[in-house]
Amino acid sequence: MLAGSAVDAMLKAKGYTENSLYERINKAAEDSIITSDMAEWAHSVRLGSNRPRHADNYDPHVTAEQAAQACEFVKVLGQVLFELPSKIAAGKCAAEALDSDDD
Repeated sequence: MLAGSAVDAMLKAKGYTENSLYERINKAAEDSIITSDMAEWAHSVRLGSNRPRHADNYDPHVTAEQAAQACEFVKVLGQVLFELPSKIAAGKCAAEALDSDDD
């Protein structure tokens, strides 16, 4: 359940606060914040997170492997939404500083 909550929190931190998580995942993909493949993976995590809350007598929980994949997705999403943009911004600043040193 926490992986789904982490996806929700990260999208909200990026300004995707309206509507359902389903719609916010799709909007992030539409806006090219995440890829369509990442959106599919996010939906899988979202659905897996719902399973304990809506227990099915025959398949009530995700497997250990599914939980591990959900955690992996959350790490990747954090890297794409927060770490990578930060590294790119730092790299651009460093390149601009080097360019200004050449003048």
